[in-house]
Amino acid sequence: MASLWTNKGVFLVMSGQLDLDSAAGLKHVMFKNTLTPNQDDNFMSGVSSHECNATNYTGGFNGSGRKALASKTVTEDDTNNKGVFDAADPSVYASLGGGTDNTLRYSGVVLEVTSDADSPVICYNDYGADKTTNGGDFTVQWAATGIATINT
Repeated sequence: MASLWTNKGVFLVMSGQLDLDSAAGLKHVMFKNTLTPNQDDNFMSGVSSHECNATNYTGGFNGSGRKALASKTVTEDDTNNKGVFDAADPSVYASLGGGTDNTLRYSGVVLEVTSDADSPVICYNDYGADKTTNGGDFTVQWAATGIATINT
């Protein structure tokens, strides 16, 4: 999965306002292929129309489809000259779609605050190909290299 940091995500990390490995409220969000990820996507309210709405995924602020990130880590990779943000893979989305199918393409990390209007999008990941929901289980796996990196 290729990653794209948003400007807001980089700002929050660099300003010390977001500690990725200890922040509460960091959640995984799934997006349809109608989204064009952009570094200027500051808040979920600007991209929420592209959030998954398949059967058995409840999107929107505090929706059960948005899964909290667990086992978050930030590491220094001196060999490859980068910082790495990672977390445990989100659990399986059981029986996703069926009644309402979606064509998914991206995952995102959002910091839920009090509403989508003030919940910053931190980064996106591209699945590399469209993934269609069809009522089966849907598994998201972060890349072995982490959710997102910042190269130095």
